[in-house]
Amino acid sequence: MPTIIAKPFDQDIQTQLGEIQSAYHAAELSKKDKSDIPEEIYIIEAEGAMVGYGVVWEYDNGKPLIHKAEKDYFHADEKYLEKDFYIAIKNETDFVFIEVLDVLKEHEGKGYAAYFINWLKAKYPNKKMYVYTLDKSRNFWYKQGFEVVGDTIWMSYP
Repeated sequence: MPTIIAKPFDQDIQTQLGEIQSAYHAAELSKKDKSDIPEEIYIIEAEGAMVGYGVVWEYDNGKPLIHKAEKDYFHADEKYLEKDFYIAIKNETDFVFIEVLDVLKEHEGKGYAAYFINWLKAKYPNKKMYVYTLDKSRNFWYKQGFEVVGDTIWMSYP
């Protein structure tokens, strides 16, 4: 059975992520400044080895996520395409943003990502969750009960 372990986002984790070749966000995360990541990163372990990881932000209002989205996800000339995101988020309070959920390629298809999402649902039973999806992962999010936010590629649960 997998376990989820919260570890500080420190030089050890950055080094470990920098050595991973088989995950989508590892190299990018290994180079991020500590101020751009929550204090802890969640490691998915199975049989004593890391099989994946997640980066999750907790927000008490929508403004910080809007700022992050504008900085990290939206092109200045395409913000108008995200109006449904702005409408959904601007008055939101007490919610979670899943910035990263990666399972190492050699461990894909074994249920580790679904296990992580179920763990998050149990950890935050009364909080709405948001994720910025990629086309190739959208079916996974649908299977987890997430729904599209308006006409955007953002999804939310519940």
